[in-house]
Amino acid sequence: MKYNLTLLLFAALLFTGCLDANNNNDCVPVDQSAILAEYADREDYIETESGLIYKVVEEGNGEIPQENQFVFVEFKGKLVSDDVFEETDGLIFFLLNDGLIPGLREGLSLMSEGSTFELVMPPELAFGNNPPRGTIIQCGAVVIYEITLDSFLRDVDTFLEQNAAREDVEIKVTDSGLQYHVIEEGEGESPVSTDDVRVRYKGSLTNGVVFDQTDGDDTAEFRVDGVIDGFTEGLLLMNEGSKFELFIPPNLAYGNNPPRDPRGEIVFPPNSILVFEVELVEILEE
Repeated sequence: MKYNLTLLLFAALLFTGCLDANNNNDCVPVDQSAILAEYADREDYIETESGLIYKVVEEGNGEIPQENQFVFVEFKGKLVSDDVFEETDGLIFFLLNDGLIPGLREGLSLMSEGSTFELVMPPELAFGNNPPRGTIIQCGAVVIYEITLDSFLRDVDTFLEQNAAREDVEIKVTDSGLQYHVIEEGEGESPVSTDDVRVRYKGSLTNGVVFDQTDGDDTAEFRVDGVIDGFTEGLLLMNEGSKFELFIPPNLAYGNNPPRDPRGEIVFPPNSILVFEVELVEILEE
């Protein structure tokens, strides 16, 4: 199966543990305290006890992420001069924990899904006197992140429990823990594990982020038992012409070892529930 690699990339500057610091004792910090004071006095900007200054550009209507949840964001990092030092190209994801620079961690803890904030970070909440090597960030610089929180992943057990209890559609649960919803029942035969099949599918995470899909009317062909366990089990429940929605727990998917892109970056977070909309087009003859 293929993956949409443009969606899920990592940006190293966000993480305190990933900084290639200058560690330059001769570094003379810039003094931008007056700029911070000017931002704090601006209308619609709020200053927290830590010194983080933020503005709500757009208020979301979702929930607020908790510590150790994977968040999906887009952002632009810039200096007070408006020079951009880092910018995403589509969504990226990372764990909301103490590995992030403090200003970003605090800012995200204030945001709800769908919101956009401007975060103005004093140096002690950003890169301090050890800016990442090779960037335009000076020692002691104030940095500004314009960031949108698209979504985050819920706890696996909580999601599965709530999904199984849905009232809008009938969710069936197998002995293995696979959950599925019959969108359309077909009239053909059901495959066995050694059959080759032709299918259309869309794979996404529980927050709706698509990581893999067949294009348009295109199909994919593979052996039923040649894919992840949850997908195999789902196919064995289907007959030709049917469409199912599969909710595959991590132990029936990739668990703690998600697939990687050609650069070695993981395509989606470890221990993710995978959601597949699957149409079984045809069982192929030998």
